[in-house]
Amino acid sequence: MIENEFFNCYARSLPYLIEKASVYIRARGSLLLNEFGADITIEQFITLDAIYTCPDLCQRDLAKILLKDRSNVTRILNILENKKLIVREPVTKGNRVVKSAKLTKEGKALIAWLSDKMKSDLDSFLLQFNQKDLRVLEKTLNDISLKISEKAKLQI
Repeated sequence: MIENEFFNCYARSLPYLIEKASVYIRARGSLLLNEFGADITIEQFITLDAIYTCPDLCQRDLAKILLKDRSNVTRILNILENKKLIVREPVTKGNRVVKSAKLTKEGKALIAWLSDKMKSDLDSFLLQFNQKDLRVLEKTLNDISLKISEKAKLQI
């Protein structure tokens, strides 16, 4: 049985703690990008990284990966395109034509340079924790997401 006091205040609830950790992780990423002199936001970095690691995604699929609505993704992609870090090209998906974002030469160079630095910082942070505990946490968070999406009939 879960103790009542655990959920009697949102600021002590599990959802709040998960959100708080996410905010701190993104804030740390923003600080690092600033320290490196990168002229991109954490959202733009995450988008570039997703495009780099999952090429040939249409904007709809990219939105699902980024957990953002399509209008937000379009706004981020417009900024990245204006910075000459991506190009959008029409591709055929099924029976329809959709736009797919591709990294430019400059985008590839930037994400290659930043990814190692960002990953190294995150790895050094995560090494402070028991790796078995982190795997349990990862599984638990995946299970929570699955159960909540099933219960709420969410499709992201």
